[in-house]
Amino acid sequence: MFAKYEECDIIYNMAKTALIAGKEMPAGSKFADGFSLSGRNISITGPELEKHDEDDDSDKIQQISEASGISIVEWNKTSPISSRTIILSTESMFGKMDEAILFFDEEWFASLEQRMNTQECIRGCDELILPYQSLALEVLSRFEQKNSDSHPGILVFLIKETPSNADTLRSPAVRNGISSIASPVVAAAAAAFSAFAENIAALYGNQSYVNIFLVRGDNSIDVSASDVEFGKWLGTYIDSVVESGIDMDAKQSLTWVKAGSKVPSRKIHLPFGKR
Repeated sequence: MFAKYEECDIIYNMAKTALIAGKEMPAGSKFADGFSLSGRNISITGPELEKHDEDDDSDKIQQISEASGISIVEWNKTSPISSRTIILSTESMFGKMDEAILFFDEEWFASLEQRMNTQECIRGCDELILPYQSLALEVLSRFEQKNSDSHPGILVFLIKETPSNADTLRSPAVRNGISSIASPVVAAAAAAFSAFAENIAALYGNQSYVNIFLVRGDNSIDVSASDVEFGKWLGTYIDSVVESGIDMDAKQSLTWVKAGSKVPSRKIHLPFGKR
């Protein structure tokens, strides 16, 4: 029994550990599966369990972790403290957190949208804007405490886009029945996510303890149309950038990468870390 757990600990410590937040379980399972194929342990957010369900589900979550390297962490999106807790839970499970993927799936959120009213606007701010900003700042703070220029953390802002109501008016062809149409609330939250991501990249892109990636995809791109393929590509892309020695300074970080893109072949040597 002890040998089994020691073996698991060795595997976990050798692999990178990534926290995926935003597209929660069970909806985020395919992306998590794809991302884990690049040799990563995965901690992915899920909704808070009802109190009477906690004992029933805890063993199941532990089994998932031991079998596949995927752990589910409960995230109360409206609580800034919970943003810190899911980071600590990830480190507790796997011993570290190397990467954080903030996944804003606009198409998924659009498919869940409710009636347009004041309550929906409040919910949009509380669940689609503030949680991402709070978690990003907690991740950056944690990387600053625990990482360095020799081993920077990875922070990815990942958005999967879908047409909005305004887009359908400008170009009726985008209302093709394949992708959900984003309401004003979801579209505004997506714009807030993108603007926050860009400005975080500009502000923190030259810090030695973190490398920041901005990534876009949508259902018109084969790679991002499938969450499994999207996850597989992202893991490979990040690894390729790290291995190539590309300088992820603020200017490089501020560039949005399109899903399916290849890493430039030119290798940049940086013996002294970031400039």
